[in-house]
Parts: sequence; C-alpha cells; structure tokens
Amino acid sequence: MSDTPPVAVQAADVRQVKDWLDRNEIVLVDVRETSEYEVEHIAGALLLPLSSFDPEVFPSIPGKSVVLHCAVGKRSEAAGKMLLNEGHGDIVHMAGGLDAWKAAGFATEVQLLPPGEQEKTEGPVFVCPPPGEILQKEYMEPLGIGPSDLAQRINVLEGRVADLLAGKSAVGVELSLRLARYFSTAADFWVHLQVEHDLERARHSMGEQIRRDIKPRISSD
Repeated sequence: MSDTPPVAVQAADVRQVKDWLDRNEIVLVDVRETSEYEVEHIAGALLLPLSSFDPEVFPSIPGKSVVLHCAVGKRSEAAGKMLLNEGHGDIVHMAGGLDAWKAAGFATEVQLLPPGEQEKTEGPVFVCPPPGEILQKEYMEPLGIGPSDLAQRINVLEGRVADLLAGKSAVGVELSLRLARYFSTAADFWVHLQVEHDLERARHSMGEQIRRDIKPRISSD
C-alpha cells in the first residue's frame, strides 16, 4: 500500500475568487451540468460538466490559474483532485460554490427565455438536482456501473438504488455513508445534496406562502 497522502485541492472563498475574476487573473470553470448552467451561472465562467470531465485533455492556460466551482463545492473539489492527479498545477476550487457566491451578494446571469417560452415549461427547473441524478450522471455512467452492481457493492437491495435513481426515495445518513465509502467522497456529501435539493423544492412550492405568513423576528419583538 502506498504511503502517499491523498491529494488536497486548494480552496478559496468567494470574495477572493471575485477579486481574482475582476482582475482577470483566473479562468473560472463551472463543472455543473449544462441544465444547471443554463438556468443560472457566473458571468464569464466556462462550462465543463463533471459528467464528461476529462483531465487528460483539460486545457492549459499560460499565466492564469484555474478556479473550479459547482453548486456547493463538492463536485469542484472532486474535479480538482482529478486534475492534480493528472499533473495539472495552479488548481483551486471555490469553497461553497454558487450558493456561497450568491449568499455573498455577488451577481449571476440568469437565462431569459424568449416571449411565450416560459409558458411552455412544465414546471420549475432545479439548480440543485436530486442526488440520484448526480449519482447516475457523474459516478455510475462514467464508471460503467449499473444499479444491480452498485447495490451489491454497497450491500443494499437493488430496489433501493433504483428508487434513488428514479427520484422515488431520498438519501438518508446510512445510504450517504455507504455511497461515501464506495466512491471515496465526504461522509455528508450525498445527504447534503439531498438537503439542498429538498430546500429548493420547498422554496418553489411554499416559499412565497411562508414569506407572506411569517414576519422575521427583530430585536424589539
């Protein structure tokens, strides 16, 4: 067994990334999926989805560092490790991802649909996809792993994996630990994806009602 320590990707907070971007010192790369990017993205960011990410052909940009980002910082860290393992240098990922960027008050570009197109959509487009979708597109498909194979490797029933991929069931802490063990992700990676997706669904379905019903507490209350 090798004693080589695991590769660590340097992280930068959103304010530092914003400063670098404003001074044109970096190339910002968005590793989310195309559907996510089309809904909302940081102006000037290049799109290289993790599901088709190939570190062997990743472009080298002389004189500039590469900063990777995703929705919450997990996928960008994974992409950074892939690049470092392939021998790329000057790789940084943006801690907290697009969520942290917006929380800091920084602007994003939102896709504007042509007149009449908005009415044709069947429902809201989610920026935070369900964990089953990420599992399928970014892990199972690139590795050639089917539902029954994955179920056997993480010691769960095949139906449990199938339900997760179909969006019929959610990731709990136990399944998050099993997936994290097999795919070598952080223990809370999968359950965190579930929470982000559930929060977004709740905002779509009841966010306006909650804002109408509840007045924020102030110190004089």
